[in-house]
Amino acid sequence: MSGYAIVVASSELERIQAVSMIGSIAASSDTPVEVFVTMNGLTAFNRERVEGGDFDVGGPVGQAMLSSEGDEMPLFTEQLAQAKELGPLSVYACSLAMDVMGTELDDYVDVFDEELGVAGFLSRARDKQVLFV
Repeated sequence: MSGYAIVVASSELERIQAVSMIGSIAASSDTPVEVFVTMNGLTAFNRERVEGGDFDVGGPVGQAMLSSEGDEMPLFTEQLAQAKELGPLSVYACSLAMDVMGTELDDYVDVFDEELGVAGFLSRARDKQVLFV
């Protein structure tokens, strides 16, 4: 195996935050990471939701992240952007989910490299360990 391919289908802040942390650490260690955001996962990246702080929090860690207790942890959007500067990490938006929701890349925060279909993602994930969140 050569790296990780992470499928994000959940909009829960805790799950997406975990993906951004794992991806960041892997990328900073020169381990290739491909993140494919699909289904409800895309809603967490909606520009208006992120700017308004409207998150599907999840549990107590998600709650703490959004309170003053979580100030030291960068939000998943910032962490993914930083990780892309540190090492080989790419983030893709699922074109099928975007079509179903009637959205475009401009509707989301600027962390996506491109929109990609499932077949395209699977091609890029061929030699990687696949994780589903």
